[in-house]
Amino acid sequence: MKVTAYVVRDAQLGENARKRMRGMLFPEMQRDQEICDNLVSTVSLAYNPKDGLLYCGLTALDNDILGVFDPETKRYRSLGFQVIGDRFDIKVHRSLQFDDDGVLYAATAGLHDLDERAQAAGGKVFRYFPDTGKFEVLGVPVPREYIQTIALDRKRKILYGFTYPVSYAFRFDIGPRTAKNLGYINSMPHSPVIDDEGNLWGTWTPFYGPTANRSCLFKYNPDKDEMTWYRTALTCLYPGDTGGIDAVINGGDGYIYIGTTAGAFIRLDPRSVEVRYLGHPLTSGRIAALVVGQDGRIYGCGGVDYDTYLFAYDRATDKFDVLGPIYDPQRDTSCWHTHALCEVHEGLFYVGETDNPDRAGYLWECQVK
Repeated sequence: MKVTAYVVRDAQLGENARKRMRGMLFPEMQRDQEICDNLVSTVSLAYNPKDGLLYCGLTALDNDILGVFDPETKRYRSLGFQVIGDRFDIKVHRSLQFDDDGVLYAATAGLHDLDERAQAAGGKVFRYFPDTGKFEVLGVPVPREYIQTIALDRKRKILYGFTYPVSYAFRFDIGPRTAKNLGYINSMPHSPVIDDEGNLWGTWTPFYGPTANRSCLFKYNPDKDEMTWYRTALTCLYPGDTGGIDAVINGGDGYIYIGTTAGAFIRLDPRSVEVRYLGHPLTSGRIAALVVGQDGRIYGCGGVDYDTYLFAYDRATDKFDVLGPIYDPQRDTSCWHTHALCEVHEGLFYVGETDNPDRAGYLWECQVK
């Protein structure tokens, strides 16, 4: 695997900058020019085959949180989200979804603390029209709460999302621009997923019973407007592991595939609600992102603390293939934490990096042989 790191915006944090950041409050970080302007992470990725561009959702304190990377020229440019943003719109966090017509749907997440909660309106759902370069705000589904992740039901024109810091699931109907709070889930699954029948799946965390403090499944049926709360828990690998979802995808084969924060790889049958543990492909833990590859295999990335990897899972043989470390020999550095994964052409993947304590997060190109 050939790996190349590309700079979106660059900040190399020396010891003085790291010292300044320790204990810094959100408004102070926004006032610090070096940190505000350049300390970014790439936390969402979506490829648009209509224009050949990779759309990148960032964490950026200056609210410049959406841009595009051209895989041909290897250049990044901002799309100017600030025209519709405010100072609390800090991330597009696992929240980029293209509709069939090429329109991009997204949502905003935040980083402010509770003392500014009353000043912050809540996360926006918005869309971007690549043909015209125009943004349109659709609404704030859950006032005061910010949106960590979305999923788009293209058939029913429904956006689903999970909020933070108070964790709710919501439904947003795009046509009438109406929102419904589906309930408090006491959980933060990093990604929602829609099964082949159009049901939304996520996790909730019970307070009581044998699965207390474990990540259990829920299903929302949009046609019946009905939530089903299952006590079926996801696989835990060690004491204290809650089985929290880090990444989840519809495999296109009737199953849902899940990577957990502890690094477990799981298959869910949405018809029987059977959970099958498939393995632990990365010894360093975390499976932060998953995609169905153009060759039919499932690809994932994960790991922690500069020990990060890309792997593939072959459903026919039930085998994992660790493709290599996400390490650029020219820069002599590795990805700190992976967060987003996208395949733009067969075998050409991009990984978004987040939460690096030493520098800005890079965009990592991984060419699989």
